[in-house]
Amino acid sequence: MGILNQTQTTPQGFVDNHGHALVEGEEVYFAFRTIRDWIAFTDWRMIYVDVQGILGNKKEYLTVPYRSITAFSITSAGKIDIDAEIAVFLSGHPPIEFKVGKFTNTEALQKLLGKQYVDYIKAPNHDAEGSQDASKAN
Repeated sequence: MGILNQTQTTPQGFVDNHGHALVEGEEVYFAFRTIRDWIAFTDWRMIYVDVQGILGNKKEYLTVPYRSITAFSITSAGKIDIDAEIAVFLSGHPPIEFKVGKFTNTEALQKLLGKQYVDYIKAPNHDAEGSQDASKAN
């Protein structure tokens, strides 16, 4: 996916442009966009919208359930940096990396990703590494 330079936008901006990709009751917590592409973090998943083609008529929607995130990295911007960096590592897929503006609320995004990961680990039928325990599946 490479490193994309994103700007934070409102969750409503994502809903207005890509609300058809959401399921009933799903809430967008954070949304970022480049000139064309979008990344949204909802209460259930991360959605990456890759707008393709010269006119942008072709769009690929990548849904990443939080359980598929194996690790994430958030590097805050320093005093002279203009961007913070976010990387989301996935099971079976290249990482999604993007830069966001210096004043993006990276702490809130880190709390969301951390909470989703911990909730998944604590869920029944999963061992400490987050993989499903076949002996508990039935």
